[in-house]
Amino acid sequence: MIPRRQFMGGLVVATGALAACSEMGVEGGGQSASSTSAVPLSAQDLEDALVGSSYLGTGGGGSLAAARELVAADLAAGHTFSVLTVAELGDEDSVACPYGLASLAPMSAEMEAKLEATENRVDEPVQAAFSVLEEHLGTKLSAVILGEIGPLSLAEALSTAARLGVPALDADTVGRAVPEINQHSVKVAGIPLTPIGAATPFGDKMVVSELGDPSRAEDVLRAVAEASQVCGVADSPITGAQAKQEGVLVKDSLTLARTIGAAVRVAKADGSDPLAAALKAGGGYLLFTGTVSDFDWRDEDGFLKGDLTLTGTGDFAGQQFVTQYINEHLIARRDGEVVATCPDLISVIDLETYDGLSNPDFERGMPVAAIGFRCDPLWRSEAGLSVFSPGYFGFDVPYVPIEELI
Repeated sequence: MIPRRQFMGGLVVATGALAACSEMGVEGGGQSASSTSAVPLSAQDLEDALVGSSYLGTGGGGSLAAARELVAADLAAGHTFSVLTVAELGDEDSVACPYGLASLAPMSAEMEAKLEATENRVDEPVQAAFSVLEEHLGTKLSAVILGEIGPLSLAEALSTAARLGVPALDADTVGRAVPEINQHSVKVAGIPLTPIGAATPFGDKMVVSELGDPSRAEDVLRAVAEASQVCGVADSPITGAQAKQEGVLVKDSLTLARTIGAAVRVAKADGSDPLAAALKAGGGYLLFTGTVSDFDWRDEDGFLKGDLTLTGTGDFAGQQFVTQYINEHLIARRDGEVVATCPDLISVIDLETYDGLSNPDFERGMPVAAIGFRCDPLWRSEAGLSVFSPGYFGFDVPYVPIEELI
């Protein structure tokens, strides 16, 4: 599955570009005073974060297997990872958010042949986009804002920061994975996403200096992705002072992912219940336990759309649970009654591995649990719900906070 908004780590691993990127790692980074406050991340920290992100990723954000592969390759190449809290940013520091867009739209044979003949290949378009933005701004960026919390999304953001020699912020723009750029906290806060750096695997580099309307970012960058299959993006160049303002970023989201992942790991080791440990660590809710009885999915305009049906077990025996997703789980019903909706988080967990499952990687008969978490408060504002309510995605369901539905 290739979601519309995702990081490009799988592309990097596939092309073997990690070794080539190692020479670029330190050159791109800024050396602000806040960089000295960054805390190193160990291999265990990274694994915990990836597992935790699979609980928070709501079925999107790329596969956990690909995320682990990318991080392992980076560590083998000698890259070092670090994290910086938003509070430790200097007010004059500059940070930005790198991520990738991928298109599922079919490409004509003529365009495929044209792209194959292109010589100026770029192995890491996300990193290239970050450099394009730095060149346009005429400054070195001090840290990387995480784009969203999902396994491969998180891994690629951390990887980009490590190769650039800068820390990753303990903050992202969503607090989960999402279908569109429009679900972006900086945009919701009324701060322009521009200028935006962009790059494709075919050597195209560009800057979007201004958007007529903020919602045009999705359309403009999607068009580039559809013409190139993938597009690296670096948007939201904001200052440390702006990053510290309430409602601009979802703060401490990397810490939350690490905390959930560590709780799962410790519970596995001591023989206790990993799912219960994860829910306690993240303040989550158990929505259902059961087995996968049916699922369907389709590619529609570059989105992965589908349904997942579970048949209950244990306390939920005799009941049915259905989620509807557009890349990520957006609506959950138990015996026809809505129990959770976006922007709150709905995730499905494999009860054999205790890893979060990516859509649509299900198998009939698989034992799973459906869980939920409260979204960041910024999404419950009028501006947040205008781009992240069930109605925004075409569902005739009102938003009610998960804690009230439960």
